[in-house]
Amino acid sequence: MKPFYQKLVALPTESVIFFDEEKPHFSVPWHFHPEIEILFVVKSSGTSYVGDGIHRFKEGEISIIGENVPHWWKSDPKYSDGLDTTGVKALIIQFKKEIFDKNFINLPEMTAIKELLEKSQRGIQYFCKSRKLLGEQIMKIFQLTGISRITELIILLDMMANTKDYKYHASVGYSKTINTFDFHRFNKIHEHILLNFTNPIKLEDVANTVNISPTAFCRYFKRRTGKTFFSFLNEIRIGHACKLMVEGNISISLASLESGFNNLSHFNDQFKRVMNLTPTEYLSAYKNDNLKTTGGALKLQLIDLEEDE
Repeated sequence: MKPFYQKLVALPTESVIFFDEEKPHFSVPWHFHPEIEILFVVKSSGTSYVGDGIHRFKEGEISIIGENVPHWWKSDPKYSDGLDTTGVKALIIQFKKEIFDKNFINLPEMTAIKELLEKSQRGIQYFCKSRKLLGEQIMKIFQLTGISRITELIILLDMMANTKDYKYHASVGYSKTINTFDFHRFNKIHEHILLNFTNPIKLEDVANTVNISPTAFCRYFKRRTGKTFFSFLNEIRIGHACKLMVEGNISISLASLESGFNNLSHFNDQFKRVMNLTPTEYLSAYKNDNLKTTGGALKLQLIDLEEDE
C-alpha cells in the first residue's frame, strides 16, 4: 500500500471525468487529488476511510469527497481473496471546483451548491430516500453525453445540497489542508497504524516511521488531527471492534482482544468515550435498529444508516 498523489486526466473534449469502474475489488489505496469526487457504489461492500473517519459501505453508497481530502474505499476481504467473484461496480464523477466561474458560483441561485463544495472537505455520505434519488440521477448522467452531462451534474449537486439525509465522513476537528510532502509523511503514520493496530504499538516506533522524536511526533500529530495519537489509535480499534461484533457476531471480550485491547475494562471505557454507548448498549441498539438515530453523529459509526423507505 503505497501513498500517492493521484493525477487524473480528463479527455481533451471533457472538463469533467466520468468513470464507470468494474473490477474484482477496489484497488486504489489511501490517496488524494485536487478533484472533487462523487462516488456511487453500485455493487460491493467494505470500509471507507475519509480523513479521520471510518465507515462501513455497501451497495448503494453515495459520497462526495472534497479536493485533496485523503480517502480510501477498501473492499471486504472476500472480494480481494476471490471468495466473492461478483466484483465491484462504481460510478465516479471527478471535477475541479474551477469549472464553476467565480461569477457563476457566486450567483444567489448557486449558494447551496457553493456551501456543499465547502462542506465536502469533510466528506459527505448520503442515506435514506435521498440516496435512491441521487443514485437515479447519477445513472441518468452516465446515459448522457456532452453538455447534457454538465447540466445534469449541476442538478445532482443541487439535490445533494438541499437534502438533510446525510452525515459527514470526517470529524469536525479534521483539517485536510495539507501539502504533498505532509500527506506522504502523515500517510506513513496512517499506514503503520492500519497495519499494526491489532497489536501493541509503541509511540517510539510510530515516530521512527517519519524520523522524528516522540515529543515532536506528539506535537505534529495533535496539530495535524486535533487529537492525541493514542486517542486516534483507540478510535481505529473501536471502529474495528464494532465491525467484528456486528458482522462477525463475536463476543465483546473477543472483539476487544482482536482489536488490540489487552484489558477489557480499558476497552469498555474507550468504547463509551468514542461511541457514547457501552459495548452492550451498542449491540442492543444495533439489534433493535436504533443506531441510525442514537449514533448518527458519531464519526466512527460502522453500520449502514439507510432507513426504511
